[in-house]
Amino acid sequence: MHTNAPRRILTKLVLLSVFLTCAGRGEPPVRGPLPEEQKKIIHFLAEHHDELRRKVTLRKEGYAASTTTDNKELAAKLKEHFAYMKKRLGSGAMVRRWDPAFVELVKFHDQLTTEVEYLEDGISVVVTGKTPEAVKVARNHARIITGFTTKGAAAVRERHDAVHDGGKPSPKAGRGRGKQPAPPAEPK
Repeated sequence: MHTNAPRRILTKLVLLSVFLTCAGRGEPPVRGPLPEEQKKIIHFLAEHHDELRRKVTLRKEGYAASTTTDNKELAAKLKEHFAYMKKRLGSGAMVRRWDPAFVELVKFHDQLTTEVEYLEDGISVVVTGKTPEAVKVARNHARIITGFTTKGAAAVRERHDAVHDGGKPSPKAGRGRGKQPAPPAEPK
């Protein structure tokens, strides 16, 4: 008879529980550099940015946005990239660690909720901040993504200011500089 069997089972259950808790909704955590496939998708999106249509509506609690295109391949890559980034952020992994706005987005991610609708021609999202600070971070992100869709590769290389701490760059920031597109008008 194995007297240690209950202890081994308990240990395995505890380890499984810790893994599932840390992994974000039961998925393995996404860590490390961006996979090559995602880099290729980002380049494809940037190359075809002029085929994207983006509409952002600011709301009191965040924003709603739709990004669409008539190009079926572009729409598929947009959806794939969005799903990957949602998973990456949900697992607590860093995104663009050299960019203060994205460092801030990761920091505030647990204070944001994102509802997504995958459309035939793109995506529609509603991002809601749980605090006034999180709302500002969400809106900043919406503005940056709008810049990606309007300017393409030039905007992808830019570093973007955070909205808190006076917009100061993170100590890890340092690559890319550039102007940012004007934010959408505040809701009335």
